[in-house]
Amino acid sequence: MLNVMLVDDDVPMIKYLTKLISWESLGLRLAATANSGEDAMQIFHETQLDLVITDIGMPQMDGLELVAQLKTLKPELQVVFLTCHEEFHYARKAVQLDAVDYLIKDELTSEQLDESLRKAIQLLTEAKNQVEDIVYKQDLIKNKDLLKQTYFQQLLTTSSAPEMLSYGKRLGINWGHSHFLMAIGSFHRASVYKQYRFEDMNLLLYAAGNIANELSLQSQQQVTLFSDADGQLICIYNYQPNLSLNTTTLFKDYLLSLRELIKQYLKMDVFLHYGTPFKGVEGISANYKTMKMWQKSSFYEDDTFGAIKLLEVPLWNVNHSLEEQWDRITEAVKDATTNGITQSLCALETFVREERMESGMFLAACSHRIRLIELDAKHKNEETFHSCLLRCKRLKESLELISCKLEELHAASMHMAIDKKPKLQQIDRYITDHLAENISMVDIAYYLFLNPSYFSRYFKQETGVNFVDYYHQFKMKIACGLLKEKQYNIEMIALKLGYMERTYFSRIFKKYVGVSPKHYK
Repeated sequence: MLNVMLVDDDVPMIKYLTKLISWESLGLRLAATANSGEDAMQIFHETQLDLVITDIGMPQMDGLELVAQLKTLKPELQVVFLTCHEEFHYARKAVQLDAVDYLIKDELTSEQLDESLRKAIQLLTEAKNQVEDIVYKQDLIKNKDLLKQTYFQQLLTTSSAPEMLSYGKRLGINWGHSHFLMAIGSFHRASVYKQYRFEDMNLLLYAAGNIANELSLQSQQQVTLFSDADGQLICIYNYQPNLSLNTTTLFKDYLLSLRELIKQYLKMDVFLHYGTPFKGVEGISANYKTMKMWQKSSFYEDDTFGAIKLLEVPLWNVNHSLEEQWDRITEAVKDATTNGITQSLCALETFVREERMESGMFLAACSHRIRLIELDAKHKNEETFHSCLLRCKRLKESLELISCKLEELHAASMHMAIDKKPKLQQIDRYITDHLAENISMVDIAYYLFLNPSYFSRYFKQETGVNFVDYYHQFKMKIACGLLKEKQYNIEMIALKLGYMERTYFSRIFKKYVGVSPKHYK
């Protein structure tokens, strides 16, 4: 229902208008009446109104002044003027104020009022549709990247090609041709690490999308860039076969240009590999799955660009452990130089290439051991780093990323060994002497004769982490050593370290070590 207000200083006229037609049958509700312009303004601020029917000739604030103010507050408001005057200048002013109609009171009939109201309803409907259309377009622009990502996921699961093509048009994706080419790619994670924060990954994908769109316009090729759930770039080229053109070469040139532009503007390397032509939007899902399988099988390849070569599914070795290699790396991190880290990583690379260790197992094992080094250095875990490491697509890429992280941890370890202040040494001794107790920051502060609030600020300034993280990391490092010795079960270790419940201990252990105590053991 649309809300209407009647405004007239003539009370009998308002009563007459109320009974002149059936308001409800037109979808209108008489929400308010007013006997002056001032009263109408006050009601307007208190009531949601769509239509105002007002007399022009009122004392103090006449109808024209009233509507001028109302239109300033709500431009889409519809107005019908009533008056006893027939002078032209009133009608002209009404037109200037975008009035629906200008009706003479003495000649007013139910048919005239009905016609004016229907016209007002039509204008209100059109205005509402325009507003909804503008809001839809604004939402589309604002959320287009997210909507495109959702659309790509639907392409992988929906078999209805006409439905998907129709939905794509609403997002500005006009795939009007019959054939497609597809490429899959990802940012080189180590180059992300050197230039940005891992939290910036979604922003980088958005920036890459803008670069791809600009390049598509310049090259006049229908290429659409998506990102999948793993944060990878998916380029889809829609084209019509032409014997005079080598479409694969055109797509390859586009991808090379995209790669160079991303490197130029974002300062990052990108892996990009393209497949073979296929027909129909319904072929996107199958080609995407093939590309993902190829990525996994090509983990030990070193190429960063080119056509996807169909490889046989490799026979991964799942029986080897990296404990020996990572023990050497861990010792190297504690050394005074970085040469040992580089040499140990080279030995690790040689070992996994020879053994052809399954990529997922290799990355998970590396992530686990880095967590332990972080724990040893009392360095806060970066979950975004581990997420990026687990998504690496090439061995070289993962090792370069690991190298960057280990150099950072090496520096932190050296800093701790050289600069650890007496108060921090006292804190470590106090925690060690009270391992079986659940001590708090307040306990430590009182032990050091410090105000707890001051101690909290001092501790964060000296260590870079809050006391709770430091405290749990300290205990989890000891827990790792006890689990390796295999003299105690998990319940006993939890009690020795002041954790009364095994489930709570396990949750804390997994948070800081990355795996459960049972899995670590």
